Amino acid sequence: MIQNASAICLVVFGLALFGLSPDARAQSEAAGDPQGLPQLTNSSLYGPGGVYAKIPARDDLGRDQLVMFRAWNPDPVGSHEANLGALNPVLAKVVRKAQDDNPDQRFVIGSGKRDGRLQRMAVAWGWSRTQDSMHRSGNAVDLWPLDRDGRVIFDRTAQNLIAGAMKRAAMELGVPIRWGGHFQSFRNADRSHFELVPP
Repeated sequence: MIQNASAICLVVFGLALFGLSPDARAQSEAAGDPQGLPQLTNSSLYGPGGVYAKIPARDDLGRDQLVMFRAWNPDPVGSHEANLGALNPVLAKVVRKAQDDNPDQRFVIGSGKRDGRLQRMAVAWGWSRTQDSMHRSGNAVDLWPLDRDGRVIFDRTAQNLIAGAMKRAAMELGVPIRWGGHFQSFRNADRSHFELVPP
């Protein structure tokens, strides 16, 4: 009973924090879909076939992972353009080129620039180890692969393909980046993470 109450509180907190107001939905829909992905509605976001339908319901600590992801980024497809616009323009250019040059490798920004509240959530959940993340300045991005139906998948092969696309785009643009797939501080590396190398 307490676990269910906590999960409900977390969802309500996430919805309040990140907003699913009609205005936010309208802005998201008005932005269009640059990757030709299906437009997601509230029912498709949260229904059995929603955007997070392909990730396990529980994480390795037994927590309700679906509640966490929905609180973190309720609509990763609809918010992709806004998240891209909030990044450091140099990093945004690399992401855009990787997408444009590799239309078959569909992905969205799962996490881009973070404010203090979002970063504190990331640390509390064990998704980040520091309050001083490169995400705070917009110099880091987490890219989540999508399947053909526009659902988030954390597939190692897909993540490696995205990494290859990002590395090629960065090299062609002359932008030094670092891929989290090489980080040793995370148990399974951080394959979704890309960041600018500080000068």
